[in-house]
Amino acid sequence: NLLTRGNGKLGEGIHAWSIPPIDTCPGRSRLCSRVCYARSGRFRTRSMQSRLAENLAAAQADDFALRIAAEVHRRGVHVLRIHVAGDFYDAEYARKWATIARRCPRTTFYAYTRSWRIPPIVPALERLARLPNVRLWFSGDAETGPPPSLPPGVRIAYLQTDRHDQPAGDLVFRVRPLRSQPSARQPLYVVCPTEVAPRRSDVTCTSCRLCHR
Repeated sequence: NLLTRGNGKLGEGIHAWSIPPIDTCPGRSRLCSRVCYARSGRFRTRSMQSRLAENLAAAQADDFALRIAAEVHRRGVHVLRIHVAGDFYDAEYARKWATIARRCPRTTFYAYTRSWRIPPIVPALERLARLPNVRLWFSGDAETGPPPSLPPGVRIAYLQTDRHDQPAGDLVFRVRPLRSQPSARQPLYVVCPTEVAPRRSDVTCTSCRLCHR
């Protein structure tokens, strides 16, 4: 199998796909590179790094879209998160995911991306976002600022790395040290429910559905 199923945050109802972080993230900022969760914990294990490298090789093969689509159908995948680690590293790769989504119309795909900062990739992201079963989020932080324009159907996710940040977007993710602290300002935004203290074990991406409904 190329896809994994669930984790403590995603829950059991969501499958996921990942590739190596940083090198596949052309739109990354210095800030997100520094705090990237995919550079720590289980992502540092030899087995995980080997798995991510194998996934990247699979993604670069001509039959990638066919293989993923076949697995989605064979395993009955209802929701697929694209990139727990990694990003759309070029336009061709983004187009492969559009092909997969079109071949799997009963599956919902969702992803967060900073590749909106790379002009040659943007048209492919816009076409991907137009598909009815795709939920695409453009992500940013204090360093990137908000996207200059937003295609129809795309929402904004903001990475808050400082308590005094004023997030701008539809959804806020907070680095781990901030999750136990109240916001310095009256929040006018939604914080990811899995990152609100105290953490409830019954709240996962599967049960929340905010990002993929």
